[in-house]
Amino acid sequence: MATTSRIWLITGTSSGLGQELAKVAAQGGDRVLAATRSPHKLAKLESTNPNIKAVYLDHNEPPAQIQAAVQTILAVYGTVDIIVNNAAYVQTGMLEEATPEETQRQFQANTFGPLNLYRALLPHLRAKGSGTLVTIGSMAAWYPMAGCNFYNASKAALRWLGLGLAGEISQFGIRHCLVEPGFFRTELLNSTANITMTAKSSRLLAYQEVNDTTDSNFAAFNGAQLGDPVKGAQVIYDVATTGVAEGKPLPVFLPLGSDSSEEIGKAASETLAAIEEWREISSLTDFPKGS
Repeated sequence: MATTSRIWLITGTSSGLGQELAKVAAQGGDRVLAATRSPHKLAKLESTNPNIKAVYLDHNEPPAQIQAAVQTILAVYGTVDIIVNNAAYVQTGMLEEATPEETQRQFQANTFGPLNLYRALLPHLRAKGSGTLVTIGSMAAWYPMAGCNFYNASKAALRWLGLGLAGEISQFGIRHCLVEPGFFRTELLNSTANITMTAKSSRLLAYQEVNDTTDSNFAAFNGAQLGDPVKGAQVIYDVATTGVAEGKPLPVFLPLGSDSSEEIGKAASETLAAIEEWREISSLTDFPKGS
C-alpha cells in the first residue's frame, strides 16, 4: 500500500497494458484518472475499483481541445503526479500503398498526440516542481518491418522526442522514462480493435506476397504474444514508484519483456557492426588532422 496516495493519469485504458496498469496502481492505494474517448465504457472498471475514475481525453483532438480536457482532468484532484502516455494503434500496409491520410493518422495517434498531451500538462508540473512521465514506446522503434513501417517509424519518432524531452524537463524536477514493450497479449493486434490494415482494394498486386505474409504473421501473433500484460503493468508500476527497482533511479528507457531486450540488443549490435565495417571509408570525408 502506498504511504502517500499518488495520482496517475493513464491514456489508453479501455484495454491492455493501460487498463491493467490502472488496476495495479489503484490496488496499490493510488488514485487513477483513466483516460479514454468513451468514459462510459469504463463504468464496470470504476464500480469495481473505487480508486479509478474514468475521464474524457482524446489526444488526437486539436491542442486547444486537449488543453481544455486537461484542465477538467486536473480539477478532479487538483493535480497529477504520474502521467502514462499509452494510447496507440498499429497501421499496416506498404509505404507505396497507404494514403497520406492513413500516414498522418498513424503519426497523430502515436507521436503528435502524446506530445500534445505533455505540452498541455507541463505548465502544471513545472509549477509544482515535480512529476513523472512514462512514455510507452515499442521495441519496434529499433528495426524496420515490411508492412508495418508506419507503426515502427511513429514509435521511433516518439522514442527520440521522448528522450529529448527528458533532458529538457529534468531541470524542473520532472522525470521521464521510456518503456519499450515487446509483444504483449493485448488487443493491439486485434483486427477489430487496435490494428488497421490498408484496404485490400488499395493494395498493389506487386506487394501481394509481402502483404499476405504480413497479414498471416499478425493473425498468428495475436493471442500468442509472449508478454503477460498483468505482469507488464506490475513492472511499470514498480519501476515508476521504485518498488521492484528499490535503490535504482528511474531508467532512461526500459525494454519490457525478454523479447524486447533480445530484439533491441540485436538491433544495437547490428548497428555497431555496420559502423565498424564502414569506419575507414566513413573517415575518408575528414579533413587531415591538425589542418
